[in-house]
Amino acid sequence: MKKIALFLSLILIVFLFVNCSKKVVFDEKVFFPDANWTFENKAITFETLFTGSDKPFSIILELDLIGTSNVDKFYATFSIFSPSGGETVKSILFNLNNPQEPYIQGGSPNEKTYRLIVYPKKYFPESGTYTFIVDQYSNKADNYGIRALRMYVEKVKENK
Repeated sequence: MKKIALFLSLILIVFLFVNCSKKVVFDEKVFFPDANWTFENKAITFETLFTGSDKPFSIILELDLIGTSNVDKFYATFSIFSPSGGETVKSILFNLNNPQEPYIQGGSPNEKTYRLIVYPKKYFPESGTYTFIVDQYSNKADNYGIRALRMYVEKVKENK
């Protein structure tokens, strides 16, 4: 009987942990072969389904670098297409050689992940598939040293 009670308690704890940690509602990472975001593949598309909500979300991009990038500043546009076809476009910048820029040190000194909060509060009032496009226009050449691009969307904690 004690084993059953312990087992059920463990299941309840895991269930509560999983349900309480669902802050991230979308998370996808695109890896670039040979750590090179080629100009031919300059636009990266992410898609996800949202149920219409009046709650805010944060949209975050992370750029994984290995070694030294061939650009100091990485410019891109970030576009959102709603299910009804509405479009929102924003210019973004990753300042790759600025020590003040927020980044996460990787496993080795040559690895860094730059994080950029594109939208601290974004609303998705329509239900349906939203399309997000990150279109780099830093230069007309390949961008060596960029290993991956991650986009994730998380719920914004509401003040009570």
